[in-house]
Amino acid sequence: MNYKRIAYLFLYCCSQFLCAQNYIYKEFGITDGLPSLEAHQLHQDKNGIIWIATDRGVASNNGYEIKTYGVNDGLLDVVILDFYPQKDGTIYCATFNNQLYSFNENYKGFKAYPYNRLLRELKSDQHINDLYVDDQGNMHISCEAMYGQFKISKEGELLEKPEDREASVDDKYCLQLDKKNDDTFFLSYVSDSSKVKKNALYFKAKSLFYTDAISLPGTKYIVYKDGTNLHIASAKGKLLKTITDTKLIISLKAIDETTFFAGYSFGGGIIFNVDGTIKEHFLENESITDFLIDHDGGYWFTTLHSGVFYIKEPTIKFMHTGISSPVKSLVKNSKGELYVGYRSGDVLKLDEKHQVSSVQISNENVKSLVEFDTIHKQLYAHSLPYFFKEDENEQKEIFTDSIFTGYTVKLSEPTTEGIFIAQKRRIIHVNQTGYKEYKMSYRIHDVVQWDDEIYFGAPDGAYLFKEGKVSSLMKKDPLFQNRVDDIDINFGREEVYFATLGAGIIIYDKKTEEIRNITQQDGLCSDIINEIHIKNKDELWVCTNFGLNKIKFTENNTFQITGLKSSNGLLNDGISDVEIIKDTVWIASKKGLIYAPKRLFDAKTTTNSYYLKVKSFHVNDSSVAQEKLKNLSHEENRIEFLVEGIHFKAANELTYTYKMEGLDTKWYQTKNRRISYPALPYGNYTFKVKASTVAKEESATFIEIPIQIHAPFWKRTWFVISVILSIIVLIYLFFKYRILSYNRDIIRELLRLLVKKIRQKDLYFTFKEAGKEIRIKTDTILYVKSAGNYVEVITEQKNYTIRTKIGEFINLMPDPLEYLRIHRSYIVRIDKVAEKNNKEVTVNGEKIPVSNSYVTELNNLIF
Repeated sequence: MNYKRIAYLFLYCCSQFLCAQNYIYKEFGITDGLPSLEAHQLHQDKNGIIWIATDRGVASNNGYEIKTYGVNDGLLDVVILDFYPQKDGTIYCATFNNQLYSFNENYKGFKAYPYNRLLRELKSDQHINDLYVDDQGNMHISCEAMYGQFKISKEGELLEKPEDREASVDDKYCLQLDKKNDDTFFLSYVSDSSKVKKNALYFKAKSLFYTDAISLPGTKYIVYKDGTNLHIASAKGKLLKTITDTKLIISLKAIDETTFFAGYSFGGGIIFNVDGTIKEHFLENESITDFLIDHDGGYWFTTLHSGVFYIKEPTIKFMHTGISSPVKSLVKNSKGELYVGYRSGDVLKLDEKHQVSSVQISNENVKSLVEFDTIHKQLYAHSLPYFFKEDENEQKEIFTDSIFTGYTVKLSEPTTEGIFIAQKRRIIHVNQTGYKEYKMSYRIHDVVQWDDEIYFGAPDGAYLFKEGKVSSLMKKDPLFQNRVDDIDINFGREEVYFATLGAGIIIYDKKTEEIRNITQQDGLCSDIINEIHIKNKDELWVCTNFGLNKIKFTENNTFQITGLKSSNGLLNDGISDVEIIKDTVWIASKKGLIYAPKRLFDAKTTTNSYYLKVKSFHVNDSSVAQEKLKNLSHEENRIEFLVEGIHFKAANELTYTYKMEGLDTKWYQTKNRRISYPALPYGNYTFKVKASTVAKEESATFIEIPIQIHAPFWKRTWFVISVILSIIVLIYLFFKYRILSYNRDIIRELLRLLVKKIRQKDLYFTFKEAGKEIRIKTDTILYVKSAGNYVEVITEQKNYTIRTKIGEFINLMPDPLEYLRIHRSYIVRIDKVAEKNNKEVTVNGEKIPVSNSYVTELNNLIF
C-alpha cells in the first residue's frame, strides 16, 4: 500500500488547503550557554549587548558567546523575574524574593540594592510589578496584591509606603498610571477608596495579579492587560478596544506608534495593531514572557519552558506544503501561480492565496522538474514515471514513449523553438508538433538554442552543437572547462550565461564574442552556481551553493550585486532555484520552500554602527585603562586590543579593519577580535579600527586610540644634550690641564664610538611568511642562503623563508651597507663575521664558503 499517496490524498481530499507559513527560528538553550530554559525578560543595552533574565541567573549575549552571571558575580538570589533599565544606564534586577540588584551597562559587576531590608516584609505573592528612579534619585516600587507604592529616597528614607490593609474580594480594583518624565507611566494598584491623584489615569481591573500597562511611542495609545483581557485606550484614558482570549496574557511590549506585542501562556506571541487586528503570530504553542527587536531588526523571544528564540529576518518565511523534501525546481504560470518540483518527485501548485494543490504525486523518489511555456500557456513537468504537459484547464497530455522515462537532468526554459530535455547521453527537443532526439557521448546538464546553434553543458565544460557537429567552447576560453549546470540566453542583451561549478557565471557576448565572468570576488555568494534565472534584460538571479544573489546590470558592462544567505536569515545556503512573483521572491532550498520580499535584495546605502568598541587594553599582558596608553615607557611596547562589534545575524562575518598610524603603511583586516602589536618602537601613534561585513556595510566612523611610547632615557633629547655638554666639558678640561695628552687619539676614538652608540636606532625588516606578516630586527640577522626563488634568512633566534631572489635581498634591507655577498648563494652580515680568509668566513661558529669572484670585496672588509 502506498502510504505516501494516501497521506497526501487525505490532505487533498480536504480540498485545497492553506499552507502554514513559519518563521525561521534559531533556538538558544542550555547547551548554547543559557543558565536555564525558563527565561523571563530581555534588554538590549547602549553597547548592543542583549541581557536575559532567567530563573537561574542572568545571561548576556554579544553575538559571539553567551556569558552567565550568578552567585559568584554578586547575585545572591538568582531567580530574576524582571529588568528595570533607568535613564542613567543602571539596570535593576527584581528577584522572585523581592530583592533588587543592579548593574551598569558598562558592566562592572552586580550590586545589591542597599535598602533591600525595606522590601523583606513583602508577602510571597507580592512580587515587584514596576519600578523607576525619579530625577531626585527616589525609587518608586509597586507590587502585585498591594495597594500603593514604596517611595525610598537615595539615602534610604521611606518617603511613602503602601497601604497596610490587604485587598478584599469586595474591593473594586483599579490600575493607577502615573506619568513619568519620559512620557511613560508608572503602574500601581489602588482601590475605589484610595486617594485619587490629579494627573494619573485609572483603569478598572479584575484582580491585583497578571496586570501590566504600556504606552506606545508618541503616547497616543495606552495598552493594558488584565488576566486574559487586552485593553487599548487613548492617552486620556478612554477605552477604545478590548480583546478577549482564553489564554493568560503574560507580557506586553510597545513596538511603534500603532503596534504592540502581547505574549500568551501556551499561546505564543502576537503583534497587534491598535485597532485589534493581528499582524503576526509567533511560536503558537509557547509561553512568551518577553519580546525584543534588536538593532539589526532581528526578533527575540523569551519563553517559560524553551529558552530563547531568535529570528534573523522576520520577513523571510518558510512555507509548509505538506511535503518534507528538498525543493529542486520552481516556475510560475501566466496567472502568477507557482509550481514546485520536489526531490521526492512530487509536483505541487501554489495559488496567489498560498493554497496548495497536487499536480503529480510520484512513487519513484526521483527529482521532479517543472517549466512553463508562456507562449502556449502550458506546464511541462518531469515526475517519474511520467513526462507530461498540462494546460490552464489542468488537462494533462502524457508523453508515453519510453524515451521520456529515462533519468532527466534538466528541462530547459521553453522558447518559440519548444523545450529541450537534458538526459544522460541524450538531448530531446520537444515542440508542439512532436519531438526529436539527439544522441550524445556526454552527460547533458542543460540545453539552449540560439538560431541554428545549440549550446549544452556537461561535467567537463560547455559545448556547441551545430550542423551535426560538437565542438568544445574551451577553444574560445579556458573558463569553459569548468562544469556547467545551467545555461540561459538573455536575448535583450544578446548574451549567453553559463552557470559553472567553480568559475561563477560565464558571460558570452554573441555580438562582440567577448567572454568574461562574474565571481565571488565581484560579490557573488559563491563561485559554485546551481541555477540562474533571467527576470528581465537587466536583472539576473543567481542560485549558489552559499546563498542567493541578484545582479542588476547597468551601462558599460557594469553591474551591482546584492544577496541573501543563511547569515541574513535564509533557512540554508544551498539554493536550487528561484522564481519571482510580483514583489515576492520564492526560493527553492534543500530544506524546503522559502519566500521573502524582493526589497530585501535592494542595494543598501545605510551604514551600521555595530556598537563597535574597544573592550579592553593590555600592555605587556596586563590590563590597563585607555589613558595609560598615552604615557608608556619604552619597555611597555607589547600592546593588545580587544575589539568587539555586535552583529547577531552573523558575528563570524564581522571583519575589523585596522591600522596603527605612525607604523603601518596600509590597512589590515581580521575577524579575530584580538589585535596585537608585539614590539612597538617608541613614538607617537594612533590606532584606528572600524567594523564591516562581507556585504560591505561599514560602521560610520573609525574608533581612534592615541598611543605614546616614550624613548629610553639615553635616547631622549635632554640626555643626548647632557652627554654632549659633558663631553665638551671633558674635552675642555683635557686640553686645559693636558692630562693624558699622550693618549689623546685613543680617547677621541672612544668618545666617537660612545656618541655613535648613543645615537644608534634599531632598524627592522618586515616580510610575509605563510600568510603572516613578520617583523625582525636587522641586527639579529647572521647570514642569508639562496634556495631558488626563495631565500632562507638565518637569525640569532630562528630561520625564516622568504619569496625573493638572493640578488634582490640586499636592496630590500633598510641598512644595505651592513651586508656583503661572498658567494652566489650566500650573503653575510658584516658585523657578524668572526673570522675570514680567501676560502671561507666564520659566522656564529658556522663555516660559509667564499667564491673567487667575491674575494676582492672580502679583503677590503675591515673588522
